Parts: sequence; C-alpha cells; structure tokens
Amino acid sequence: MSIPFSSAEDRDFPFEFERKFFVNSIPQDALKHGSEQIIVQAYVFAEAGYAIRVRIIFRGVEVDFPKFDYRTDNVGTYERRVLAQLMEIKDVDSKAAATMGVKSPSVNGERYELETEIALDVAVQILQHSTHLILKKRYSIWHGEDGWEFDLFAGQNDGLIVAECERLTPVVDLDIPDFCVTELTGDPRFTNDSLSKEPWNRWDTIYRKELVDRGPYFLNMKSEK
Repeated sequence: MSIPFSSAEDRDFPFEFERKFFVNSIPQDALKHGSEQIIVQAYVFAEAGYAIRVRIIFRGVEVDFPKFDYRTDNVGTYERRVLAQLMEIKDVDSKAAATMGVKSPSVNGERYELETEIALDVAVQILQHSTHLILKKRYSIWHGEDGWEFDLFAGQNDGLIVAECERLTPVVDLDIPDFCVTELTGDPRFTNDSLSKEPWNRWDTIYRKELVDRGPYFLNMKSEK
C-alpha cells in the first residue's frame, strides 16, 4: 500500500493493532498532503466479528462521486455504479490492486488479519455480485510519530468519517489528537462489515444524540511498566 507507514497489508505478521475514532472533519494537512486512495470492498462472509473481505484499491485516480439518490439507490447499487465508473478509467490495471482478506474479531484494537492479492477481474465480478458494499476515500498521513488514516465514506454511509491509528504493536500511550471526537475502538457498529449492512444514514442522528448525552469517551490504554 502506498502510504507513508506500515500496515497489515504489507507485512508478513498476520495481526493488526489499531484504534478508531469518530471525526467531524478531515484535517486540512491530510487533504492537502496525504496520500489518497479510493476503496471499494464487500464481505463474502461476516459473522460474529469474523469476516472474509474482497477489496479493490484505486490509486492516482480522480473521480467525482455522483450524488447519492435516496429515492433510487438501494443497498449496494450506488457502490456498484461507482465501481463500474472506476473500471472505465484509462490504464486502470496499473492503478488498481485487488485483495482478499481474512479477519478475526477485534479485542482492544487487536485482531488477526491476513491479506493476499487476487486477480482484479475476479474481484470486480465478486463486488458486482455482492449486495453489501463499502465505498470510501482514504487519506493517509503522519501525525506526530504515528501514521493515521482518515476514511471518508460515500453512498449510504455518506458523511461518516473515521480515523484510525495503526502500529506494529498495541496502540498504547497514544497522544490523541484534537481531531478525534470520541473513540470507536471496540464499537461493532463502526466496523466496515456492519456499516455495509446497517449504513450510517439509518442511525447517524441516533448516534449523534447518544454522543451528546454521554459525552466523549477514550480508552485508557497504557503500556506496562
């Protein structure tokens, strides 16, 4: 992955350590200077936190997503339409990479994840025949000593922004930046497989009221000394 820090997808160690946060807006530094990707993915299996995911990542492409139409766009139709648009880009084979990943449930920000590359045309067919898809733009930057990823969701999850800090070891003693509104680590509603089935626009108002009522929350994860 062409991001300025390591991730589970470019190392042999089959575990990821990350913490997730709700964000109101992507920092301007990430928008201006971060690496940008467009991600389309679906889950061919997802149950009790275990998942098999098929994903296509597009790099170096500029696409304006069409406006989401709540009257006609059912679950998955918008994402499949955008995928078809992306696949029409000139030299798309050199700009897209497809993977299949196996994931376990996350426990305190740690989960098993094994990713392998698959043929692009196979991934396209799987996604085009999938019902529950995720579409998002990802911006990746260094912030302080950590690599951060900002996922800006589209389609039925339009308006949701999630920030992730990922390390090669458990994410402890984290200096949480001001752009983090509250922690989402361990909240199953914000996993991508859950968002593909229960999209943000169905419960965003409920969650925002919940956040106002209870206030921000952050895990107290410290290193053992």
